[in-house]
Amino acid sequence: MARERVQHAGVFAALSTELARLFALEVPADGLTNRPDPTLLLDCGAGTGHYLHQLLDTTPHARGIALDLSVAGLKRAARHPRTLALAWDLWQPLPLTSDSVDLLLDVFAPRNVSEYARVLRPGGLAVVVTPGDAHLRELRAAGLLTVQGQKLQQLTDQMAPAFGGAELNAQVTATVPVDAELAADLVFMGPAGHHHEHDALREGLLASGVSQVTVDLDVSLWRG
Repeated sequence: MARERVQHAGVFAALSTELARLFALEVPADGLTNRPDPTLLLDCGAGTGHYLHQLLDTTPHARGIALDLSVAGLKRAARHPRTLALAWDLWQPLPLTSDSVDLLLDVFAPRNVSEYARVLRPGGLAVVVTPGDAHLRELRAAGLLTVQGQKLQQLTDQMAPAFGGAELNAQVTATVPVDAELAADLVFMGPAGHHHEHDALREGLLASGVSQVTVDLDVSLWRG
């Protein structure tokens, strides 16, 4: 699947590095030692579980729950031995008890803010990743992708009633070389990707000369 190929190609490696850095500051490798139960990570809109798996691999004491509507993605997410993968609509009440999650991750997914506030334990961390204004601008310039502006401001306004102000806003940027096949996969990952035919899209990208893409992401943290 396109998402898996993009992830394995390392297009968003800079995001993985930043998430690992933040997680290491929050949770020691041996887990939260002030409690006997395992550290619980919740990935909302997890897809293949790519980022969740990376975080779990750094902390053997932790357990993860992956929520998504994609059955194909969840089959991949379930491959990690410490991941419970559930098909779930994020707009419905989340299948967790209140104050049970240590770290909540949302990468490009819909946000059920009231439920996030309910399941996150006091002092727990919600990490939300949104595209910045320059994200994949080369594909947007070629007319193949649209990214709505002011995502960070929209996120701030959405989270404020339940969480107040963000504890941290960090920017992750990188320039990544791509070939036409990988650029096509990036388009297919977008919300309008299903409107394209893969071979025709790849041929169009070859003609366009797109050889690199800009990764521009905002990583925002809120405390429960």
